[in-house]
Amino acid sequence: MNTTCNAAPVRPRETPEALPAEDVTRHQPLWFREAIAAPHESRRLTVDGTSIHYLYWGNGDKNRPGLLFVHGNGAHAHWFHFIAPLLSAHYNIASMDLGGMGDSDWRMDYSRDTFAREIGEVALAAGLGPKPVIVGHSFGAFVSLMAAHQYGGKLGGLILCDYTIPRPGERREWFLDNPEPRKPTRIYTDYEEAKGRFRLAPPQDCANGFILDYIGPLSLRAVTKGETRGKRTFEETGWTWKFDPTIFNGLAMGNDHAEIYRDLACRGAIMFGLASKDYEPEKVDFLRELAPEKPVFTVPGAQHHIMLDQPHAFATAVGAVMAQWRAEGALG
Repeated sequence: MNTTCNAAPVRPRETPEALPAEDVTRHQPLWFREAIAAPHESRRLTVDGTSIHYLYWGNGDKNRPGLLFVHGNGAHAHWFHFIAPLLSAHYNIASMDLGGMGDSDWRMDYSRDTFAREIGEVALAAGLGPKPVIVGHSFGAFVSLMAAHQYGGKLGGLILCDYTIPRPGERREWFLDNPEPRKPTRIYTDYEEAKGRFRLAPPQDCANGFILDYIGPLSLRAVTKGETRGKRTFEETGWTWKFDPTIFNGLAMGNDHAEIYRDLACRGAIMFGLASKDYEPEKVDFLRELAPEKPVFTVPGAQHHIMLDQPHAFATAVGAVMAQWRAEGALG
């Protein structure tokens, strides 16, 4: 007997805002210890007069296919430090610090075009094969889309992670619509206090507490009274967050994202965390209509910060897309 179910698919319940303490893992598992201990290089590239820092994992063969990870707002290259070694058996990998974040220098002014050039120039200079793939998360997905717009003919593809492309003409200005200048980051005199203040933005729980314990301290830098970075001269000595809060003062996003994504000169794909607040089925329907040839898919058990929630599933998804594009000859 044949049976048919016409019930609508049920989206899994979002993860609670606060996990029970016993569900948060603090011990670093073996795979994670091996990943962060894997050989890699710390490199720099000057782009538009600013020193941009990135990490590199690979075998030195510049013809081997590769990819560049681009972090989100206020984050840094080490958010992918434990992901890159999961893929480096098959690909050369780089993970960069955007200007004004991580260990890259601060600028006097920022724009989507300066970020795009940073990404494009690192992707082409890092030895990531004839046609590198860019993987951008959140804010990093936005500026990676701008990089693919500028450099698409030289790239193999673009994977956007937990970033929704608005419909044509839809105003979506994260920063211009909030005109109040961002306050300078606080300077802590005590390192342990500063380290204890690390939080994800947007806020969410994370069962992999050992990952937060790793990336949190790497988000801090020591500063000295009188030291100047970008537009800021520090008035105290102590510890503060590495990102420049003035980045977003007046930063325009634009309303041309849909057209840019639709008309990319390279491959494209979008990944969402299934429990992410950015994942909305109706918006996914629009993305599939906009560019039917570009896959849109989800990672179960992940919220906005997919690589923190489900690192192995995240790496597997990126690797699967890379393998498909490589088989199609898109990576040169």
